Amino acid sequence: MSRVTRALIAFSALLAPALLWWALRHRQVQAAPTEADAAYDRLIAFEALRRNGADFARLPTWDRMSGPDPYVVRRLPDSDELVGVLRGSDAVVVLDRSLREIQRLAAPERPVALTVADDGTVFVAGELSTTPLARYRWKDGVLVAAGRWELDGVRAIRDIATGPGGFVYLVEEHEGRLMAFRFEHAEGADRPILRHQVKVGNGPIRLERVGNLLIADCLLDHALVFWKLEPSGALGAEPPIRIVHDGPIWSFAARPLGADGNILIAAGGAEDHPLDRTIGAFGYIDSFLYLYRVDVHRGEATREAAINLSELGVITPKAITLETSPAVTVIATGYGSDKLVRLEFEPDRSRTPKVSTAAFVPGAASVATLADGDLAFADPLLDAWVRQPLRRASNDERRSQMDVVSVFAPEPRSDEQERLGEALFFTTLMAPWNRSDGPLSRFTCETCHYEGYVDGRIHHTGRGEVHAVTKPLLGLWNNRPHFSRALDDDLVAVAFNEFRVAGAKSDHDPWFSLHPSDAPWLSRLGHDAAKSHPSGCSTPPGVPKRLEAAPAGDREETLDPALLRKALMSFLMAFNHRPNPMVLGRTRFSDDERAGAVVFRDRCESCHEARLASDAAVSRVPFERWQDLVLAREGAIVWGKAEYAKTGVEPYVHEKGARVPSLRRLYKKRPYFTNGSAKDLDAVLIRARILPDGFRHAPPQPDDGATLDERSRAALLAFLDLL
Repeated sequence: MSRVTRALIAFSALLAPALLWWALRHRQVQAAPTEADAAYDRLIAFEALRRNGADFARLPTWDRMSGPDPYVVRRLPDSDELVGVLRGSDAVVVLDRSLREIQRLAAPERPVALTVADDGTVFVAGELSTTPLARYRWKDGVLVAAGRWELDGVRAIRDIATGPGGFVYLVEEHEGRLMAFRFEHAEGADRPILRHQVKVGNGPIRLERVGNLLIADCLLDHALVFWKLEPSGALGAEPPIRIVHDGPIWSFAARPLGADGNILIAAGGAEDHPLDRTIGAFGYIDSFLYLYRVDVHRGEATREAAINLSELGVITPKAITLETSPAVTVIATGYGSDKLVRLEFEPDRSRTPKVSTAAFVPGAASVATLADGDLAFADPLLDAWVRQPLRRASNDERRSQMDVVSVFAPEPRSDEQERLGEALFFTTLMAPWNRSDGPLSRFTCETCHYEGYVDGRIHHTGRGEVHAVTKPLLGLWNNRPHFSRALDDDLVAVAFNEFRVAGAKSDHDPWFSLHPSDAPWLSRLGHDAAKSHPSGCSTPPGVPKRLEAAPAGDREETLDPALLRKALMSFLMAFNHRPNPMVLGRTRFSDDERAGAVVFRDRCESCHEARLASDAAVSRVPFERWQDLVLAREGAIVWGKAEYAKTGVEPYVHEKGARVPSLRRLYKKRPYFTNGSAKDLDAVLIRARILPDGFRHAPPQPDDGATLDERSRAALLAFLDLL
């Protein structure tokens, strides 16, 4: 069967020109044309078969597919027990010092925020819950629910901290707010009352209180923001201190430095340098550790060290610890790599630190330090808790045996290819031989696509003066051809091209196999905890029995190049957008939202069509179905099509303009337009013009054409917020 015939079978309503298709395929298979060409055709058939059986209106969202996802772990005060949240199981759990689960309670939907107050009270917040804030207290040694609250429509909470005077602080990424709630007792019950809120930045993902400072990590602004607190716990009125990089910051740890109120902060993030693609690869995106001294009184932050962690084998650090006594010591692990590094700094921290490394596992998203100095990690990639011993044994030899304890899941993930594909996406497996020399970088997809979404960058593409923003990699399957230039007609092309581009300067053939010895931790994929709790464990009534670690198993087969690409495709097919928190619990549009839907239908939908598959015109849904599909958990309408358009946003990424992009989950995509020139949706709509020859996002002259009136803009904003 010919190549074009196989492509037609792939349920494609629109295809790139045959010549482009032919050239693209042969460019991809230079290394081993016979073997790769045959694999390409098999994968075309594989994708076609999967698409023929797919209901794009009801594809499960990734949060329902990703397993239990242990996401945050914290140590309880004066105890060696831990508390953690399972993002994929909507649960808060208590762990003993061996990381065995001894208790599990319901938590707000998709819990991503967890903090423990000084008195042991536990607060949890869920980013997809209509009652997002929950409190838990201890009674007779058991954690019990102690209240759950709505927060006046607040959604998309990402982190939480506590302060004096009954204050609880939250950051939410939908509007980029920092909010201070105070628990007050009235009418026989406690209630969180909103006392202060400020715009802290775009995409806040982490929050921590250190003394009288709140520190927020604003991912899309590439900034750490330090907000002073009043002695009462209220937000202060002084302007915040900001540390701003040219690249995302994924993590931080902070400690007081002396008695003067200043702090030392360790931050893990991408290289503080513009991303450069003129070298024919992704340049200057190594992972770094930065040390800053923050002078609270002067409102200044001074960088004291910058360490290239990628050179040390630590990629995408999300879990780091910082100690300042007796010496400044940082321990960092990489979500995208299997190394743990310990950095011990001299008093003069500008000097090169003492470095020691140890084998580890990828996927650490959060860390807690136990009383004996050992570290406990939450690892959503492996769906496990991990304990790394760091203390010295009696013979003064450092213990190195880590414990990886799988998390119980009522319905364990069974698709090993999908899990392997997730590992390819989030770790260095796709380009294991990359280097960190000069502009060359060791990185993963997540370096630019945090949790699969974006990093706020506007980067030089390496083509003339064309700059482009990062786009989400969720929801690719029904949004083809892929990316702004639309040169990838399907996920087969995506898989082949991603392997090629990821390792473009590694001097290794992208058509490679992986042996188990190349990544020993792969043996832990696909070994979820048993479906039922093992018996024989004594636990309090109503408390799940303690779990045993799942066996590590041995994966002995070599993973060939075709299997690796099929695994990446399988993952991308499952990597569907998470629900929009603004639609949860809703069944009807408000008056403003309905008016906005009408404006969108009349002004926008001719380009951003209401299709369930961007390349299938027959999947376009009528206006009367919009409400049900928009407010469904899946939010499945793509709001795009497989055609190019020139709307005035220049320079164009393609001679025909840019492929009409999907508008799904707009709140996760800042900034907007292909070139990132609109910082928010209001800026998008203010620039819009209606011209005699059609609609323009950016007119040739600022005064050309008719503008959208204020009422239409407000209605459109209300509707777009639901997509």
